[in-house]
This record gives sequence, structure tokens and C-alpha cells, in this order.
Amino acid sequence: MKRFLVVSSVLAMCLAPLAAFAQGGEGDNVDARMDDMVVTATRTEQPLKEVPGRVAVITRQELKDMPVQTVDEAISYISGAHVERPSGIFSFKSVVSLRGLGNEQGRTLVLIDGVPQNTSDMGDVNWNRINLEDVKRIEILKGPAASIYGNNAMGGVINIITEKPTKRLSGSASTSYGTYDDWKVRAVAAGRTSESLSNALYARVSALYHNSPGYMATPSDEQTPWSVDSYIREKTVNAKVGWDISEGNNLEFQYTKDNQKVGEGTEYFAYDGVHRGYDTDAWQGKFTGSWAGWSTVINAYFTDIHYDRTSESWKDTTDIDTYSRIDTKVDRKQYGLLTNVSKEIGFNTVTVGFDYSVGIMDGTDYYRVDPLFATDYGKIRSYGVFAQDQLKFLDDRLIFLGGLRYDNATTFDGHYDTNIANLSKYTEYYSDHTWDAWSPRGAVKYFFLDNLSAYASYGHAFRAPLLDDMYRSGKMKGGTKISNPSLGPEQIDSVELGSDWQPVENVRLSGSGYFSVARDLQSYITVASGIYQKQNIGQVQIWGAELNGEWDPFKFQNIDVLKKFTLFSNYTFNDSRVTDFSGRPDLVGKLLPMVPQNSFNVGFTWLNRYVNSKVAVQYVGLMYGDDLNTDANIIPPHALLNAKVWRNLDFLGSYGEKFTVSLSGENLLDHQYVDARNPNTLNVGRMLFLELSCKF
Repeated sequence: MKRFLVVSSVLAMCLAPLAAFAQGGEGDNVDARMDDMVVTATRTEQPLKEVPGRVAVITRQELKDMPVQTVDEAISYISGAHVERPSGIFSFKSVVSLRGLGNEQGRTLVLIDGVPQNTSDMGDVNWNRINLEDVKRIEILKGPAASIYGNNAMGGVINIITEKPTKRLSGSASTSYGTYDDWKVRAVAAGRTSESLSNALYARVSALYHNSPGYMATPSDEQTPWSVDSYIREKTVNAKVGWDISEGNNLEFQYTKDNQKVGEGTEYFAYDGVHRGYDTDAWQGKFTGSWAGWSTVINAYFTDIHYDRTSESWKDTTDIDTYSRIDTKVDRKQYGLLTNVSKEIGFNTVTVGFDYSVGIMDGTDYYRVDPLFATDYGKIRSYGVFAQDQLKFLDDRLIFLGGLRYDNATTFDGHYDTNIANLSKYTEYYSDHTWDAWSPRGAVKYFFLDNLSAYASYGHAFRAPLLDDMYRSGKMKGGTKISNPSLGPEQIDSVELGSDWQPVENVRLSGSGYFSVARDLQSYITVASGIYQKQNIGQVQIWGAELNGEWDPFKFQNIDVLKKFTLFSNYTFNDSRVTDFSGRPDLVGKLLPMVPQNSFNVGFTWLNRYVNSKVAVQYVGLMYGDDLNTDANIIPPHALLNAKVWRNLDFLGSYGEKFTVSLSGENLLDHQYVDARNPNTLNVGRMLFLELSCKF
């Protein structure tokens, strides 16, 4: 019944343009945002309205207006996105997924200025290291996008585009203080030799310092003398230099250094207790060129992540012999080259490209009490070639898009070694493993009127197996995992219908419906008592829908203080259900864990000369924390009230115009709930942040 209602509502949204077209109605003005230029949908710059698919954009101003502290929290306000950050800013990891594909970050590709951020061993993204002050805009392409991006783009692509200096000299600084003694300092300095886009050099440096002793995440009735606050300490520096050679031609280099440590709430003997640390160095060089109807992008990158974790446990605190400590160190390296060339030929825009990447995992577990160790090592090398053609007819009212990509990947140099008794039999040097994938995409969009359009699309995508699953054996929650060097890629096919409609100038509506079939999904299978292995077995069907609306109710009223009052809302439905699982028939018919069937955001933004504000309610429906959908692992639905108010100090004169003070709050009603993935951890609760910023 739910599926019928959702499909009916989406079809009604998609057919609405036909009805409006028959009536001959047309709004006075098309939403200016549809003319914004985006690059993520086709790897070429084009107006948002010409994309035959669903792309959401968060601008820099919208990001600054949101009551958020991290980029992934901002994405949680987008329909179709689900963000799992159970401990708020103190989470050592956040997972952002699109289109109901579960809590696997590796099924959604994340880019910074076009460079992949998902690690080759775990698929994770270090969201904490992204400084909000560096973000110019965020583009979210929803649905399979492997036809131009290859690996990881099953649910879609999130591209974080960073700031570039536009003035001769500019800068900003801010400091904020919040709940749990949370302290942040951000600073930016930027400049260029000329504001012209021709023959101008520029440079930009930003820095972030973040420190908080944290909060007690362990429930009071479960605390022990060794329960401590979960803390965070972080420092990030980003430097960018470039040369605007001429209009459309640019050479740019960028470097990011990030160091962070996150506590996990337990401390016996180890300095800083149980914790994880990330030390990241990221380099990027990019050339953008344009001449005689041709355009090209060449992007080279190298990322070096040093991950460490200290884990200690004490089964019987009266017996020192039951104490255990493991220090884990993993070096993750990724480098690659991304290229594409485009040419407008008549009503065609043809794009071809070649991508090459290498990922390396080198990890060791050191047992500090006993002379034990376990090492795992592996590499993945892949290349992809693609071609895409966009065609426009009928004065650009009819748009076709077609693309095809071929990817070939080899995992190699894999080995595992240990002197742990029950794991030593898995010591092995593994043979190379090669596989390939073809990823087609087709879409069409038609404008019935300037403010009425509808689209249909099909896409195929895949996710490569993770090096950690292929080559590492060791402890996991509930037992021991063993490697699977023959693990293959996951695959998905998806069809989608959508529509955009602006019936009047101050109302904007959009809707999308999709059906996806994901095959060869990877999941842990019991191969012996207490022994698990990741295997390709499952198939999942996903029915989904997204509805979005904005309304400026006072836009045409002669009430100056209310003219910039905007109501917004969006709703997401996902039914992600296992339809085939030969190794576990008991899972057939079950919902994917950590995927809410229903979620919505609703609120308002009010800008005026007195006090600006943004208020939002985020609702996340019931989810299951396990594959079997047991009642014991239900995550109840919850709603969070978030808000931000800010005021420029222009009433103090020209000097005051440079300063802004703001107060933001997350989970204002202090709703406490336990994350079912870790039933011994409390949510962070209400968080308040007072910030003072200045710019020049």
C-alpha cells in the first residue's frame, strides 16, 4: 500500500506539467537558481535546468545560514540523503548515503574539486577534515553515475567545490564557543594580482582549530571508573595557489594538511584512552582549458592518510592478566589522474575521458601485552574510459543524454601475515584478481513551458570490492572475519522519473520517483562458528520517492520585513528490501539496516534588517539496526529541532558592518536516543554554538 501511494504521488507530480501545459498556464518568472551552472552531472559546466536528472545544490550562503557544524550535516537537509553521525561533532566517522543504499559510504562517491575521497580499503570519507570556510558550493547528483565517474557512484555523487579568490585582498576570521566547552577558530586570507580573469595569479590559505574535551557518551547506569568523555582535537590547513591564464584557462595547485584525534569514551592505561587518529596530506594539481569550442580538465592527485587506533579492554578489572591492548596503524595512499575533453558540434556536446587511479592499504595490528601481530597489505589499480553525448532539439526544449564507460580493475600484491594462533592458518600471499564493468546511462528531458519540465533516466553503476574485505582477517564485532580475495563488485540498475514545476513565481515544486535493483551486494556470511566472510550474494530492490517544495508567501506583499521569508519542505520514501540471498534465505523480504522508510525536513528561512533566522525540523523514521529486522534492534523514529539566528553589526557603523554574531542550536529539545548500532552510546543531545565572525 505504501508503495502504491508513493508511486501515485510521484506520477501525479510528473504528470502535473502535462495538465498545466494543457491549461496554458505559465509563471511570470523561472526560478533564477535553475540558471546556476553545475559541473557534476556531466563533468562539463552547464545550467542546472538542462540536466536530465536530479541535482541538488547547496550554495555558500545557504551553508552559512544553516544550523550545522560540518558539511555532512548540511547534506542531511537534502531529500534522498541519509546521514549517520550518532555522536554529532564527536563522531570519529560519518556515513552519508543516497537513494536508500544503506550505511555503506562506499556506495556514494564523494569528491572535493572533482577528486575522489572514498578510501580504497574501507570506502570511508573523513568528513571532519572539510573546513566549512573552504566550501563554495556542494553539488549532489542523485542516482547511478558510473557512466562518467566509475567506482562508488551507485547512489550518486557528492562534489564539494572549494573557494577561489575573486578580490585583490580579502579575508575572514571567526571564533565560536559551544556546549561541552567546544572551541573553534577559523581564519582565511586570500588575494590575487588582478580582479581580471586574464593573466592573474592568486593564493588562498585557510586554517581551522577545533578542540573539545567532549561529553559522557556512556549511559549513567553503565558507567565505570574507566568511562571518560568522548573528545575531539583537530587542526586543518588548506593552501591554494593558481594562475588565471586567460578567460577559461586556469592552472591551480592545492594542499591540505589535517590532523585529528577522537576519543571513544574509555580509558584504562593508554594515554588518551581508546581513540582514533587521522593524519592526512592531500595534494592536487588541476588544469582547466577552453579554446575554439573545445574544453578540457586534467586533474592529478595524491592523498596520504595515516590512520591509527588504540583499543584497550579489561574483562576482569581484578585480574591484570585479562587486560588487552591493540595498537592499529594503517597507511592509506591514493593517487590518480582524471581527464576529460568536450566539444560542441552543432546540437551535440560530446565528452570523452580517461581516468586512472591506484589505492594502497598497509596495515598492522600490534598487541601490546603479548608479542602478537597481524599485517595486511594490498593494492588496487583501475582505469576507465568513457564517452558521453548531450543533444538539444526544439530550441533546447528537448534534451537527450547518453553515455557509456568501461572500467577495468586489478587487485594485486595482497598478503596477510600473523602469529595469532587461531588466525595463522589464513597467512597467505594472494593471487592477482581482475574484473571489468560496463556502465551505460541514458536520459531525456522535455520543457513543456519555461517553468515546467519532466525527465526520465536509466543508469547502471558499481562499487569495487574493498581492500579490507579482500585481504584482512581479524577481529570484528561478534566474532572474527576472514579475507575473501575473490570478492567481486556490487552492481545496480536504476530507472527514474522526475519533474520540476514553478506554477507561480514564489512557488517551486519538484518530485522524483525511482526503482532500483542492486545485485551482488556484499554481506558477511557465517562460514564456521564465530567466523565470518564478506561474500557477493544478495539482491535488493529499492522503491523510492523524493518530493520538494519552497514557498515565499509574502514576496508580493507590501510588508518589507517579510519579503524574504521562505518556507521549505522535502520528503523522502525508501523501501530497500532484500529479494534474494542464497546464503541467508531468512533475510529475504527484510529491509536493509540503517535505511529509514520515511524522512522529511520542514522549516523556514527569514532574512530581514533586524535579525535573520533559520528554523528546521528534521524527522527520521523507524530503522532497523540489524539484517534480521529484530525488535531488539529497532531504532525508533525521532525528530530534531534545529535553529540559527544571526545579526550583522552594521548599526555600529562602517566598522560594525564587518562583524556578524550568530547563535545556532542543534537538537534544541534535547532529545536523547541510543544509536542501535552501538547500544552503549548516548546521542550528544542539545548543542549550542555562539559565534563571532569578521571579514575584510
